[in-house]
Amino acid sequence: MSSPHVASKHRAVGRWLAAGCLAASGLTLAACSTAPAPELASPAQVVPVAGSSIPRLELTHGAVQRLGIQTRPVAAAVPRAAGATKVIPYAAVVYGTDGSSWTYVEIAADTYVRQPITVTVIRGDAALVAAGPAVGARVVTVGSAELLGTEYNISGEE
Repeated sequence: MSSPHVASKHRAVGRWLAAGCLAASGLTLAACSTAPAPELASPAQVVPVAGSSIPRLELTHGAVQRLGIQTRPVAAAVPRAAGATKVIPYAAVVYGTDGSSWTYVEIAADTYVRQPITVTVIRGDAALVAAGPAVGARVVTVGSAELLGTEYNISGEE
């Protein structure tokens, strides 16, 4: 429910926009029409991967920057502990509703894929993993929630 003050502001803005359209010199009235805006290229594409139920996500460079996506490399676990062979930042670990764990891996510039991992132990800001991306692969440490929303077509506006 909007207040009378808000409704009044909306009417005033509407009158201002209408006056601006009518008063614009050198422009035709067609410029003030309600024609749909041209469609913009999508900032992200969800691309099926042959032989996998997990798609890859291809983002524009601008989308990666706007989302603030950051990655860090997977390291070897030295010494191996609790069956772990690799270490990833704990910030890269994402848990599914079923308790599964996974991470997003950058497989090419601005291209990501979700990969299952087996976490054996968490030590501070590090997760020791027995299965997951190869040593040196870059895992997403900031932006995983946005990638998940992209993968599952969740806009966050609902």
